[in-house]
Amino acid sequence: MLWIDQKCEVSFMIFVSDLDRTLIYSKRALAEYPLEEELELISVEKNLDKDLSFMTNKSLEYLRELSSKLLFVPVTTRSIHQFQRVSFNGISHKYAVTSNGANIFYNGQLLLEWNRNVTEEVKESSIPLIEVIALLNERFNIKDNLRIMDDLFVYYFCEEKVTRPFLQELTDFLAEIGWRVSYQGRKLYVVPAAVSKGKAVKFIQEREDGEPLIGAGDSLLDDEFLKLCHSSFILGHGELAAIHPRTKQYHVIQQLGVKGGEELLKSILDMVDGK
Repeated sequence: MLWIDQKCEVSFMIFVSDLDRTLIYSKRALAEYPLEEELELISVEKNLDKDLSFMTNKSLEYLRELSSKLLFVPVTTRSIHQFQRVSFNGISHKYAVTSNGANIFYNGQLLLEWNRNVTEEVKESSIPLIEVIALLNERFNIKDNLRIMDDLFVYYFCEEKVTRPFLQELTDFLAEIGWRVSYQGRKLYVVPAAVSKGKAVKFIQEREDGEPLIGAGDSLLDDEFLKLCHSSFILGHGELAAIHPRTKQYHVIQQLGVKGGEELLKSILDMVDGK
């Protein structure tokens, strides 16, 4: 695995990170990994004045410090609308990737040409979303709570736990029609193969003259950009740590839940500072 060149100016490095269950944690995720100690939690997502997602106070402090030394790029499967609900309490970002890579924002403005290119590639390489939804219903009896994301892909909120054999069968089937799957918490994401966080991160890296990448994530959808990074960190509670063969090449944060997100940021900060 490549390591950060210590001769590089830290200010030009790029920190690309997933959001949910990596940096930020919903109430459901907090309940799934209960804290053994009392931590000060700060709301970083609101909807109609309702707090939805959180970071620890220390996590925000570490992220603020990292953002002063690196180019912080949030990379998320969230839709544009869902992402716009997230605020890092004044921590800015020049770029943001949403919709699993289908959309890139630069200084708050959507890069329309990137979105058009991705949309065209999806049309050429995979069957339409409406047909996928019908096939999942007919062949796999998947009909749980469904949400369509930016008219590009879909996730299901699964009432029952998805088994690994079922997930493998679904993965194999979707690969034949240009789609893929990721199971995160109770959400089952079904995404066109052409919609890739990795492609979006590579585009940003090249736009920034190919500067070194530090990455953080937890799911198979994050692996697309983590494998591009010079140093990659993953959460021990995530999909990647559980099933991916490349785990040994990544730094695995064993601490679970929101405290793990805090430890993740502290570990990256220590590495950047040469500790």
